[in-house]
Amino acid sequence: MKKLFPTLFLFLLGFAGSLSAQKVLELNKSRLDVGKRRFNIVQVIDTRYDTTRLGTARVGMSNRKEAMILSGTIPLVFQQYFTVKLPHEAALPNVVIRVSRLGLWEEINVLGSEGARVAADFEFFLQQDDGFAYLGDRKFRFTEGLGTNVTKYHDDNLRAALQAAVDYLQDSVDWKTAQALPANTSSEELNRRNVPRILTDAEPVTGVYKNFTDFRNNNPRIPAQIEVKDGTSVLLIEGKKGKFRRVKPDDRIWGFSDGKNMYINQFGTFYQLNKVGENSFQFYGVDYDKKMSNAAIGNAAFGIIGGLIAGEMTKSRHYVVDWETGSFLQKEE
Repeated sequence: MKKLFPTLFLFLLGFAGSLSAQKVLELNKSRLDVGKRRFNIVQVIDTRYDTTRLGTARVGMSNRKEAMILSGTIPLVFQQYFTVKLPHEAALPNVVIRVSRLGLWEEINVLGSEGARVAADFEFFLQQDDGFAYLGDRKFRFTEGLGTNVTKYHDDNLRAALQAAVDYLQDSVDWKTAQALPANTSSEELNRRNVPRILTDAEPVTGVYKNFTDFRNNNPRIPAQIEVKDGTSVLLIEGKKGKFRRVKPDDRIWGFSDGKNMYINQFGTFYQLNKVGENSFQFYGVDYDKKMSNAAIGNAAFGIIGGLIAGEMTKSRHYVVDWETGSFLQKEE
């Protein structure tokens, strides 16, 4: 028992401190199934607003959120993948794929089980001499794996999304009709990026954001007169007869705006969002991962009382909002 305690303690210390900042997804080793191919994929365009990441993974006992990325940009990595798996054939029509949404994340259900999810929106265009003809679109949603650690499934989910895109082109496009379509999309239109309204509107609309979509669209679904008291920890919504009622942060509220500033709900407390640069929202919140790791170490080393004391060793941490999922990622300083 004397030998076991130091080993367990050092293991937990190593576990808490060895988490990498990013998970790099791999496509090279995955296969792509297609029969007698009827097209070439000559270009991939990424019009997502945030092109710096694909989503978030939950890692470790504290479910630390880490950014998932590729080894390069989506146009570069996807095009290299398609070029290898689907070599160019001169006699086939050329297709451009526009990625308007691609996100991977993990959700935890009420029983504590995790699922690896992917959401992808693809649009397909036939390349012509005078522009591009719209062929259609494919929305792909999929959940893989149920358990306590599903991070390993994200590579497969990414491949499944690309397989769905290829299947659409192979099975759902009438190629005889398609090649006679007029060019209805210019190169400029094809490359136009989706910019959230919260970045383009002059001011945020007052009200409560029930979810991240409300925030992105600057369209809170609960209009209200809001005041902030005790810093950012109390939310007051005007009710009947002009009286304000207190609303505590919970899973039903993503955040809110008072018409000037915006706030995000993190673990039951509201923190002010700050716009940094042209396209980033950040905030300083509780260092939840450190709190959970310290609590786990304290429990192993000193019992429940030790865990409670260790759990108080929590410092403010810098977070950035993920444009794809609305979750928050620890910002590397």
